Formats: sequence, C-alpha cells, structure tokens
Amino acid sequence: MKNTRETPTSNEGWIIEIMDAYQDAKAALPFAAAAGREMHEADLFHMAPLVCLKFRDLGNSDELRKKARDAAIGSYIANHEAGNRNLYDPVMAFAFCYMLAHYGIGLVDEDKCQNILMFVELNLAKIKTAIASLTVSPAA
Repeated sequence: MKNTRETPTSNEGWIIEIMDAYQDAKAALPFAAAAGREMHEADLFHMAPLVCLKFRDLGNSDELRKKARDAAIGSYIANHEAGNRNLYDPVMAFAFCYMLAHYGIGLVDEDKCQNILMFVELNLAKIKTAIASLTVSPAA
C-alpha cells in the first residue's frame, strides 16, 4: 500500500497532514528503544524529512533524501541558534522541519513554506491539543 498523499492546498490541509506526520513519527519511538537508541518526542524533528518523503512516496531516492534532510536540519540549526521561531517546542520543531523538507525537494516555494509555518505558529496551542487528543493510551 502506497503512502502517497495529495499535496495539501490550504493551510488547514497542511495542519492536518503535519499532525498525521507527527503521529507517524511518534509511532516510531518504541522502535528506537528496541534498537538500543534513546529517542524522545523532542527528537522527532529529525524524522520529519523521512516522513515527508514517505507521505509523498519518494523515500527510495538518496538524492531527495539528502535534499530534504539538508534543507530541514540545516534550517533548523540556523534558526534554533538564532532563536527564531519556537523550535524548543517538539510540535513546532517537527512542523518546521517537515515543511522545510518539502521546500528542499521543491514541492513548496519559500513564500508558501513561510505562510504555512506562520499559520502553524498562530495555531500551535490548538494543534498541540488536537495531537494530544489523537494519542491513544495503551490498554490497561
């Protein structure tokens, strides 16, 4: 089954996709522990470029993987060090890297990327509440 998704056309559509992508990345946390790696929710931004490629069904291209990772993580480091955006927040950091990965592989232009990220920032509390409500607790 392919994971290809239509590229969202509205800010709200992007928010829904970012929430789905965040949940997808978060679902991998137990596998990191099983592989002997310590990974926390604050580390999910590292997975954003991979989830971007997964959702666009482009994960087999080393070139696109490098472009997505370089754009996302390079921009994250530069903005984090400069104190730009609220990149200490795991959801914002993930959304930032997810959108920059799309920019890095040419699926969104700079204006669209910035517009979506501003929309995420303005609605971050609502997005975090929605993500928290999607989290399923393990059965007791």
